[in-house]
Amino acid sequence: MRTNDLEHRRGALFYFGTLAEECSMNSSNLSINNYIKPYNTIAIGDNLSYLRYLSTNFVTFDVVYIDPPYNTGKNFSYNDKRSSGEWISFMKKRLELTKQILKDDGVIFISIDDSSLCELKMVCDDIFGKDNFIGIFITKQAVRSNSKHINTIHEYVVSYARNKKHLGKFQIKRADSPNEAPMIEYISKRVRKEFMTSGKKAAEKLLAKLNSNYMAKKDITWLRNYSQVDDKGDIFFPKDLSVPGTPADLFIDEIDLRLPALETRKWSSKKKIIRLHEENKLYFKGDRPYEMHYLKDACDNVLSILDFYSRQGTNDLKKLGLYNLFDTPKPVELIKYLIRIATYEKDNALILDYFAGSGTTGQAVMEINTEDKKNHIFHLVQLDEKVARGTAQYKFAISNNITPSVDQLMIHRLNTVKYRLGYSSDFNVERIH
Repeated sequence: MRTNDLEHRRGALFYFGTLAEECSMNSSNLSINNYIKPYNTIAIGDNLSYLRYLSTNFVTFDVVYIDPPYNTGKNFSYNDKRSSGEWISFMKKRLELTKQILKDDGVIFISIDDSSLCELKMVCDDIFGKDNFIGIFITKQAVRSNSKHINTIHEYVVSYARNKKHLGKFQIKRADSPNEAPMIEYISKRVRKEFMTSGKKAAEKLLAKLNSNYMAKKDITWLRNYSQVDDKGDIFFPKDLSVPGTPADLFIDEIDLRLPALETRKWSSKKKIIRLHEENKLYFKGDRPYEMHYLKDACDNVLSILDFYSRQGTNDLKKLGLYNLFDTPKPVELIKYLIRIATYEKDNALILDYFAGSGTTGQAVMEINTEDKKNHIFHLVQLDEKVARGTAQYKFAISNNITPSVDQLMIHRLNTVKYRLGYSSDFNVERIH
């Protein structure tokens, strides 16, 4: 029997070793509910064993993100030189179990490059079904490469749903979009500064000028709606509060509001208008109320081409003071973007990364929780991989009294993130036996 959704959302902490053995030996009498705790979890060991354990105990996740070996044939600390058949078998075992641990509305994102894209798509079509294919993101990785023929500057993120019929709409706040975030931040800062120095009318005049400039240069027509500035200097547009339906008077005694019938439409629900009133998001033109729809909350459909450069992942580590700690870390903003579009209407998602590597997914979850006031939980799985003597990673580990292994360096990174963010939630580290 599956544990309920609330327990899933709180997150699962599984103790391996003795407990895992007890569960397997006495599964008929032992409830997994006894071992569910609201902690982020780092599991050190074989991810296949971990996936089998989760599947056996019917634990399900909202989002799975993985960055598996690409099978490039290059020399890494892990095996990246498998035959095509070996790589397919390697991935198939893990993806079959992944399907079992995805919620009905869950989604998986898989990073890959040209080396194994075709094989991965074939395996995923077979396991998840072609009908559950969502799409492929193309991410820019560099300005140029040194290829003799084609300068390859991209990678991919392949996405599938557990059951596409249950999957909600993908959306992203424009303020979180790599394409539009810089523009929104610039306009918002300029307008707020003008508001603080010269007042509301001057701020709205500047806003009109900035909007006109951006719309002329970049054809961003949606900006014209955001023409108002509230009493705090935040930008919004008055969104209509009518919906299709039979016109009728609306009396809302709770907030002492009387709204006469419209000509061709009816008013939005009483409940919605009360909620907007409580949130101080009602704006009146004359006697007619509108919703204050803020620029910072503006949403857009998800695009397939994303500007997330590989060097951003390296810069993420530099910002933490962790220079050269990992060779090819994924950009934190990329993982945040993927999690956000898949959990747009969720506050308590359970997120799994079983090729955790540098721990980018863990940092992404912590930053989202801090920035968006969410309560997502991460589960990371990483092999106890030793780093080679003489490398920058090895020297860093020794100089900081850290065991020179990928998992311990990852944990150090996440502890650093936790300290920088002032993050209150803890995470537990367990070994898979």
